[in-house]
Amino acid sequence: MKRNILTLLTTFIYLLHTNAQPFNVLRLPRQEQLSSERVLQVMQDNEGFLWYATEGGGLCRDDGRHINVFRNDAEHPDILGSNDIACMKQHGQYIIIGTFHGAYLLNKQDYGIRRLNEVEDYHVDDIIVTRNSHWWMTSNKKVYEYSANGILIKSYDTGDKYISHLHEDRDGHIWASQWEGGMLMLQDGAFVPKAWNISAAPSKIIDAPDGKGMWIGTIGRGVVRYIPDSANMTIIEPTDNSVCIDILYHNKRLWVSTTEGLMSFNVGKGLEEIKTNIPTVLCTRMSIDLNGNLLIANANGESFAVCNEQQRRWYEGTIMTRDEANNIRSLYNLSTRPTAIAIDSKGELWFSTGKDIRHVNHGKEETVLSNTHDVSSITFSKDGTMWLATIYGTVMTYKDGTLTTDSYASNEYGDAIQAMDTDTWGNIVMVTDKYVRIYNPTSHTLRQQDISTDDVYWLELQETPPNKHWSQPPHEVIASIQQWIWWVLGTLILIVSVLLYMILQLQRQRKRFLEAMKHETENKENTTEENTILQDKWLQSVIAKVEEHLCENGYSVEQLASDMCMSRMTLYRRLQAATGQNPTEFMRTIRLSRAADMLIKNQMNITEISQITGFTSVSYFCRSFRKMYGISPKQYQSQ
Repeated sequence: MKRNILTLLTTFIYLLHTNAQPFNVLRLPRQEQLSSERVLQVMQDNEGFLWYATEGGGLCRDDGRHINVFRNDAEHPDILGSNDIACMKQHGQYIIIGTFHGAYLLNKQDYGIRRLNEVEDYHVDDIIVTRNSHWWMTSNKKVYEYSANGILIKSYDTGDKYISHLHEDRDGHIWASQWEGGMLMLQDGAFVPKAWNISAAPSKIIDAPDGKGMWIGTIGRGVVRYIPDSANMTIIEPTDNSVCIDILYHNKRLWVSTTEGLMSFNVGKGLEEIKTNIPTVLCTRMSIDLNGNLLIANANGESFAVCNEQQRRWYEGTIMTRDEANNIRSLYNLSTRPTAIAIDSKGELWFSTGKDIRHVNHGKEETVLSNTHDVSSITFSKDGTMWLATIYGTVMTYKDGTLTTDSYASNEYGDAIQAMDTDTWGNIVMVTDKYVRIYNPTSHTLRQQDISTDDVYWLELQETPPNKHWSQPPHEVIASIQQWIWWVLGTLILIVSVLLYMILQLQRQRKRFLEAMKHETENKENTTEENTILQDKWLQSVIAKVEEHLCENGYSVEQLASDMCMSRMTLYRRLQAATGQNPTEFMRTIRLSRAADMLIKNQMNITEISQITGFTSVSYFCRSFRKMYGISPKQYQSQ
């Protein structure tokens, strides 16, 4: 009897503690930078990036400093079929995107986006990834199954009703809920109807945590327990009459998103409204972040992380805002709002008030360092040393009761250190508005990278430990940069080599043509190559056309192209290929060749010959002749 009473008492105390378990709501950072106030889903990927599916603003990604946006605009009109993002899902290196007009696939390796052409240009209602890494999505009364690398396996017709949600149950079966009421299950390659005896449309489906069937949110009848192949469906009290948008089982609670706000359900003990400061408005799709926090968005365009006091916060590793500082003060019941915080290896909080450093141990707040003014950031290194940075650029260390200024790490410019952290190699990473410094406290060496542009800010973030949004080691970045440089150099060398080869070929062709014209004038025997050039019938016709207008100094390249029935550019390309000369040079070569022929016959003087061959002046004729033949016209005539 005593044992039974003790058991009941213990259970009551446990349930009382569970019901009183504090939940806190933290507004996610950089909300004001989102491209749309209407957020339909917020999600964290496996690298730590936050992604926002917005209505009208495209797909947004929080990179730790500002919001990057993937959407259609005047310069990039075809990135997505629609700037209204209905849903999204991450799998491996891909973000699967469902829009109001078709589905798309974003590759996080290069952030290229391609359309999934098999999905019709309609609203995508839901996306899931099953245990075999296949992607499933529903749009326009169809369900599409894709392989892990984005290849369509099969599309399934689901009848005359639209599908709202998809689900894989614990036995591996694929289920679909219908907007107008009904449940379908995939059997033998087709979706077949299953019993649904409630006059309300099902929405989100999850497995019941006790293993008995599934829990299904409905539009108007709350959450029901659904057992396949059974007509019995029981309403989970007291959720009757609730309009459920989304349901999620997490931390031994059923979370229910309704049109009246977010509620939490202690399994078996009734529904209770969560005691947080979330506005009681419509909450959209819910998800879980890497730290086990519940991520939600509401109709007011605000996104939150719902967590308990044991879980890590979104403010860690970032520059604190006033709202975040107030959250911390309320969460830990601090006497004042902190200006910087850090959690040591024991999970205890250290914070700065702007005037001193305080430590919270078992709920008790004590001052550790007095007269430490304007501390902007605190972090702990692996050996337990506390590092402090100020708005004046001073860096200090505190260990074994001793506070020391590190002159190597402090900057001489007095620039405010806005954030500081330790990386996986023991370096201290410091960020200001102008640059990032990576300091090795063992060797007292510094690396500095200017961040005058946003493009290089990621260098600092890649130095932070895992689960702080970025975790790629620097040596991998250097390797990829080296590969990129070698690829560019190889491409440039190839381009230069091709250009040099083309130039050499043109020079060789030019030399052959000039020699052929000289030999023809002097009645010398041509070599085989030179003879081949002048035997070209098209080239002979062009030479004849120039000779026909030999004495006309106004005969232009445009007229020659017109007489040859081609454009100036076509004439240029063909003459360049045949003779290595442009049309102007070619016409001058023909005129000089015929002038040389007249000089050999010695029938006229140099002035008359220059006029007959179309040169505007004797001096220009003489210069051009010397350039081609190496001697003056008079010397050529005498020889």
